[in-house]
Amino acid sequence: MYSLSELKKQNQEISDLIDVLHVLCESKKLVNNPFVCDLVSRFNEKVWMHLVFEDNTIYSELARHHNPDISDIAKHFHDSAKEIKKEFSCYVKLWCKASGADHHQQAFCGNSSDMLNKIKQRVEFETDKIFPLIENDISN
Repeated sequence: MYSLSELKKQNQEISDLIDVLHVLCESKKLVNNPFVCDLVSRFNEKVWMHLVFEDNTIYSELARHHNPDISDIAKHFHDSAKEIKKEFSCYVKLWCKASGADHHQQAFCGNSSDMLNKIKQRVEFETDKIFPLIENDISN
């Protein structure tokens, strides 16, 4: 099981990668750049593993919490993870195609900002709302 501090560290790493990818995604000529593709692949793995680990650790615990408000927040947050995983999988399939076709560039440039913002909002919500719930529960 991952500790809360490890999950916080993962969130920080994801946020840092999002900041870098936002800058890189602004340049259409970097769409099929192999180094950017590698960074997106690493980002994908990091986000995917983080979602899996948090599902198996903190959210399963919070969903069974005795306080129904906390369990409802955890269930809603868990459900949103399913949607993000689905959207992110579709996004990654469009990304880093071998051909530099314009439709790939348009899909990448158009979807990247939205996808990165969704993940960033989730990380911020987790950091600002979920982690404090866990910390308060541990201290009580």
